[in-house]
Amino acid sequence: MEVAVFVGDGVADFGYAALIEGFNMANAVRAEVPAPPAPWQIRTVSLTGDVRTANGHTLAAIPLTDLADEFSLLVIPAVHVLGTEPLIELVSAPRSRPVLDRIRRAHHDRVRLAAACTGTFFLAEAGVLDGEPATTSWWLGPGFRRRYPRVALDENRILCRGDRVITAGASLSHMDLALSLVHESSPALAELAGRYLAIGNRKTQAEFAIPEVVARGDALVTAFERWVRAHLSEPFRLSAAAGDLGTTARSLQRATKAELGISPRDFAGDIRLERAAHLLRTTALTVEAVAAKVGYTDAVSLRNLVRRRRGMSIAELRSSRTLG
Repeated sequence: MEVAVFVGDGVADFGYAALIEGFNMANAVRAEVPAPPAPWQIRTVSLTGDVRTANGHTLAAIPLTDLADEFSLLVIPAVHVLGTEPLIELVSAPRSRPVLDRIRRAHHDRVRLAAACTGTFFLAEAGVLDGEPATTSWWLGPGFRRRYPRVALDENRILCRGDRVITAGASLSHMDLALSLVHESSPALAELAGRYLAIGNRKTQAEFAIPEVVARGDALVTAFERWVRAHLSEPFRLSAAAGDLGTTARSLQRATKAELGISPRDFAGDIRLERAAHLLRTTALTVEAVAAKVGYTDAVSLRNLVRRRRGMSIAELRSSRTLG
């Protein structure tokens, strides 16, 4: 498969490298699987030639026009812009119009499109994600949702497939993206490459999300997040939260749905779950004791929350994301 990786000045070094290494590892070990697919031919391209990465390195690239229509997949890795507002300024700026035009043309020509992390904003700005399911980096979800309301966003997902378009989440998801594309041609090769790279099966970004970060774009949602933390050991009541915040339950529901894509109760559950996960990983408290500290009368309720919002057991949550 001919793959064009489109980069510009400020491309994120780690994301680009993770993407390339995912394909390179698949090429390196392809002979170890039966009936291997053809190797991936990776071309790094830009609008004009060599670019400077976010860390100041020169990255060799060939002008996209030199490839004509020789590629069947166009991938947009991340640019090193962490904030939603400067990112939207970048993708909507006049200097980005040639990039957006090339994305639209590729989509019209039925070229597969893929992007990860902040790179997903280029696809959304070009309009190729309208009506499609998509993901992006977890902290960019609220701003993405406001800017592109016609996209069916689920920022909890690591990977999301639409019609000829696939999107991925934060930095390390570049490698998940590469291996998912390898998987389309050879599941066995994708599994083998993943083992060489020691990358596990990460299905969700939800456990990495920081509630106070995703809430900061809306004043009411921010106030609600702080209210939940102040009442963490108490059973959650939507009417009490709305009353203390000087609003109505309906207004609070509208605010969290528009900003975060979830209900106030689910967001409160995520805040409680973040605290519970911290206690489970860093203390010897029993599950019952942790449940009481985050507003649940029994361990069963906490176990159900973990299963519903994270898709794992308490034991799996307790052992996840440990470094020692």
